Amino acid sequence: MLLTLLGITLLASTPAIPPVTCQYVNDKTACGYSCQRSTDDVRCASTPYGTCGMFNGEVYCFDPTLAAIHHPPDEGLRPECKALGNEVACGFNCLVAQGKIACARTPYGVCREHFGELKCWDPLETTIHELGAETPPPACLTASTAIACGYDCKSNRTEVKCAATPRGRCEKNDFRIDCFDPPSLLECAHTQPPDPAEVRKPKYKRRDEKAKESGQTSR
Repeated sequence: MLLTLLGITLLASTPAIPPVTCQYVNDKTACGYSCQRSTDDVRCASTPYGTCGMFNGEVYCFDPTLAAIHHPPDEGLRPECKALGNEVACGFNCLVAQGKIACARTPYGVCREHFGELKCWDPLETTIHELGAETPPPACLTASTAIACGYDCKSNRTEVKCAATPRGRCEKNDFRIDCFDPPSLLECAHTQPPDPAEVRKPKYKRRDEKAKESGQTSR
């Protein structure tokens, strides 16, 4: 009886991962998720958390990092692909400026334009595993033509440096900038991936649904 109940519990906790689909175009087969095809090409995302888009007859796909998948932001995990002319970029918090386009690899990343350069920066995977949706937004700082992104950024006339983690610190002494980041002591191990449909939802929707489920269970 106990083994039966345990089996039911494990089945109930297993996320509803959708089945892989395959598409075929011009002697080319692609299998995965969110597949898109043009007249002569077909591509798919590798995971159900990814996305694909077609621009100018070309297909582009993107998959979030594992840290972002397991620790989605409050607004939900929604990668996108955008195009500007012949340039295409996929990811999060995409920026269009100076005729260029760029995207961060995680929803906690930031993109900034400076002197015609588009720079994107993402927090470390260990930071996202440790802080999840509470990961502070990084900042970008400039000095002359230099640009750097991260945390506690400091600059002088020609140089910018930033810490790589929210707990890091940068100090400027005699025009010299030094940064230090304490090591992460967190060991994060996940046994099951989250439900793809759930990580796309904003936090308030997930919270409301849990409240309704709790109310029905208590009746």
